[in-house]
Amino acid sequence: MVHPSMLVASVTAALLCLAVLAPAMSTERDRHKPPPAPVSCAELASEPTLGSASLTISAQIHLAAGSNVAYCQVDLLYSTSPEQNINIRVGLPLNSVDGGTGGVEGAWNGRTQGIGGGGCAGSLNVNAPVNAGYDGRGSDTGHTGGSCEPGVNDDRTYNLQFIQDFIRNAIKQQVILSKLIARTYYGVKPAYNYWNGCSTGGRQGYLLAQELGKELDGVLANAPAIYWTRFQTAQMWGQIVMKDLVGGPIAAAKLSQTTASAVAACDAADGVIDGVIDDPRTCKFSATANICGTPTAPAANCLTPQEAEAIDKIWDGPRNAKENKIWFGLERGTNLSGLNGTNPFALGVTQFHWNEQDRNFDWKTVTEDGYPQVAQNGSRNIADVTDTFGDLDTFRHKGGKLLTFVGGNDQLIMPRGVINYYRQMASRYGKHGEPDFERLQRFYRLFRAPGVAHCGGGAGPQPQNLFNTLVNWVEKDVAPDQILSQITTNGVVTRTRPLCPYPQTALYNGSGSTDDASNFHCGGNLEERRLVCADVLAKYKHEAKGNLDFKGTGVDPQECRRESHAYGRHDHDSHDD
Repeated sequence: MVHPSMLVASVTAALLCLAVLAPAMSTERDRHKPPPAPVSCAELASEPTLGSASLTISAQIHLAAGSNVAYCQVDLLYSTSPEQNINIRVGLPLNSVDGGTGGVEGAWNGRTQGIGGGGCAGSLNVNAPVNAGYDGRGSDTGHTGGSCEPGVNDDRTYNLQFIQDFIRNAIKQQVILSKLIARTYYGVKPAYNYWNGCSTGGRQGYLLAQELGKELDGVLANAPAIYWTRFQTAQMWGQIVMKDLVGGPIAAAKLSQTTASAVAACDAADGVIDGVIDDPRTCKFSATANICGTPTAPAANCLTPQEAEAIDKIWDGPRNAKENKIWFGLERGTNLSGLNGTNPFALGVTQFHWNEQDRNFDWKTVTEDGYPQVAQNGSRNIADVTDTFGDLDTFRHKGGKLLTFVGGNDQLIMPRGVINYYRQMASRYGKHGEPDFERLQRFYRLFRAPGVAHCGGGAGPQPQNLFNTLVNWVEKDVAPDQILSQITTNGVVTRTRPLCPYPQTALYNGSGSTDDASNFHCGGNLEERRLVCADVLAKYKHEAKGNLDFKGTGVDPQECRRESHAYGRHDHDSHDD
């Protein structure tokens, strides 16, 4: 087994070569030199300022095609060893030397924008930012294809180069190199530097804010796949309970009907019937209401008692032998088939292989009782490297802005994991170690999108204009008090709603159309003590038998015991280990 300290130590070693790229300190004479002139795209491949033994560079102009503008494409192969091969692409709107016009230099708007990947893959498609005038950048995260299986070698050791390149090295080099190339090509350094990603791209944005905080001014990181090891392990929870209780997957039609029943039962709790549960944490609907033969059962696709029990456990999330929550479940109203279909979600299966350091480990051998140990193995073996739960101190002090939306019914990541991190940061930046969301919102804002699925879709109104909202916040200091969301049907906007900075939510004014955002306002407080208490987790790295860890939650064991008794629950010992 590889000791965790060896995993973390490799981060520094993998990044030492950055020093080669750092510009030399300016001398007094240098300060009086005229600014460097732009160079042509063709010259970039041989530009001395980009020279490094770890880089292979090619550059060529791509002519305008269809809706894509002409630009200079720079491809870099970054490699500090035979085991490392990171491909990075930088797309540069044409500068004045190459015929670009209309921007601050050539066609360039003076800004950079990094794009994130999805799943276990990166992205080299830089057209979207380039078409908007940005220096666009992407990477393949050090490997081709979308599989993370190579993270474990056949001899049951970790492939640390693969893991570190995927988690952090590639995106860090992507940021640093693209800024250097922009300065060389345009003869002026970028005025603002941004990140734009969702899912894995959202996780990448958080990691950059945590570990490269001086390099970025604004990060848009939606549906962020943070706590990578913990939430991906939890992706397998439903498959395990269905296997143990039912003997295999529950039919998709039954899952869909039970989701619809939950929405029907809890939709009106916010005072508006719109096919969406505003805050699913408040919904206590049990799948037992759909058991065949009961008065509340649907006419079709009713459940067996075992199926109902399995669905309730999927909603609740995994617990250990003390009945303490290990991670969060899927929310009521969420499409359950994404993780609980005929076949398990591939990344969840891979995560079990990472947790156990065994590419041949069979998840079907894991029972409900055995799940906590697999979760703990992952936390102790690899989560310190992968889980992206560090602080934002440097990013905050630099003046950076972090904007995130997460769908209230995200079917792939558990939205409460994102809320959990937000609460932890509210405690870190509060005056007395207690969650202070107003102080946190000075530089970091989280918007819940009720009814919205992973990175978009779902029954809820879809968030609009997020990246421009971030730019407006960074460059004009206009913090978003709300974000417009809308439903569009056949090209016509049929519903609008405001999304509100957590912990507020959209409240109906009591009159006017419920399809019009102007009839809602942001207010309330979703951080009710009973909801926070219900989401306190077992101590990290002690998932198998650990007690609850209240640090950073803003509640304490005594408060939560009172809440537990008030709502008829009887939790086990919840003191810290």
